[in-house]
Amino acid sequence: MKEIYKHYVTTSEINTPIFIKLSHADHDYWYNFKSDSKHKYNKNHYLYNTRSYRLGQMNSELFIRKSITGQYVIVLTSIMSKSIIIKERFAYLISLFSLNKKKYDIYFEKFSAGASESAFELFKYAFKMGDSCVYILENGHPEFKNLKQQYGRALVGKNSFLAFYHIFLARSFLSSDLVGHIQRRLYDNDYLIKKKVLSTDKKIMLQHGPCMATNIFERGYFNRKVPIAPDYMLVNSNFEKNLFLKNTGYTEKELMVTGLPNIDLYVKEKQNEKNQITFMLTWRPWDLTGSIEVGSYLDRYFSFLELIRKEKFYKDKKINVILHPKSKIILQEQFPDIYDKYEESFYVGDIKDALLNSKVVISDYSSITFYAFAGGSNVIFYWEDKALAEVEYGAPNILQKEIAFGGIVERFKDLHAEIVYNYNNPQSPFHTAQFSKLMECTSGHNTENTYDYIQNIIFQNEHNPLEEESAFSMSEKQSSAS
Repeated sequence: MKEIYKHYVTTSEINTPIFIKLSHADHDYWYNFKSDSKHKYNKNHYLYNTRSYRLGQMNSELFIRKSITGQYVIVLTSIMSKSIIIKERFAYLISLFSLNKKKYDIYFEKFSAGASESAFELFKYAFKMGDSCVYILENGHPEFKNLKQQYGRALVGKNSFLAFYHIFLARSFLSSDLVGHIQRRLYDNDYLIKKKVLSTDKKIMLQHGPCMATNIFERGYFNRKVPIAPDYMLVNSNFEKNLFLKNTGYTEKELMVTGLPNIDLYVKEKQNEKNQITFMLTWRPWDLTGSIEVGSYLDRYFSFLELIRKEKFYKDKKINVILHPKSKIILQEQFPDIYDKYEESFYVGDIKDALLNSKVVISDYSSITFYAFAGGSNVIFYWEDKALAEVEYGAPNILQKEIAFGGIVERFKDLHAEIVYNYNNPQSPFHTAQFSKLMECTSGHNTENTYDYIQNIIFQNEHNPLEEESAFSMSEKQSSAS
């Protein structure tokens, strides 16, 4: 287990496939460690896992799961309180014998950690319409108490008894990221929720952001063979819809060209005064390892912090330096001393607020650039490591120079001049035209249009509903409990 954790610190790999190595005098032979060499895809693989094993003082747990091909994979994840497991099992049993049997539409965002993306905007509209809807949010969210006062029983804390209870009575899952983020923790060996998700045919993904920056299709992000792949996808334009038709198994009926609901927020505030600057690079798993090298993800952040400290231009301006959530976690875990040193310099708060108030947004391959431009910000694409990134991503990015809607910087020394220019000038007509091809749904009515579309999906089989899987057998319950 120490070696596995050491491997994680060195490589940042959370999912590690297991192989058998046979050493021979002339050659080493590697075999996939599978339960059957002829194993074929089966949804039950998604449910298979061992119990979690705690790694002493390392604040981590590990378990073994199966991939969709039957390959065994070691998963490193965070420690979870045993009380959460008890609440989940109790909620499941109560849901089985509930006299109400009311069904709910469950809304949540990435890791159930926020309330600022399309899932929350759609939930607010559904709540206003009087739907049986529930929004799941971490209790530690800074706005949790205020939101609880507004939405009452329709807003519940993540990993609470009520959250689990409503999940087991769900008729649909509507999320701004993959449905797996509703689980108790990231990379979880949860059995009960996985069974529930598999038995639900209305998993609707509203997108964390437009799928038109990196080529996530080549990385298998929307592989329909993955058991919990969304049943329906929201897209923002015919350009984006055609990307899904070309690169995935989705059909036209499963693609909603209604636009991201939270784009409405940016469109409506486009003309407001903006005077801040935001710097946020996207997730780079390949260089978030046990050392910080020149030109790496973290090194670029430290270089930018030094830039704004040195140049007088930034002295009277609010600068938002935002770490990607995953990067922040790894920085805290692997480099606590460095995190403590720079903690006060990193932005704390709702990313949406930073974007809405920014005249200039600097990013690289992140979907936040689409939100920022829709809200009136000038966008700078910092593409110094674009060639390396495309190699690591496994395919050329979708967003290339010919369709980019902002200035492009390929050397850090040129970044300051580009920021100054964009801060002092409005969005160019050329970039606006580029953007409109990629994002057609910018009327300010995406929320209503998406809601109406989803209502047809939810109620299309109202008089002949698909029955969920039958209650677990006692043996399954006992297996889960053990």
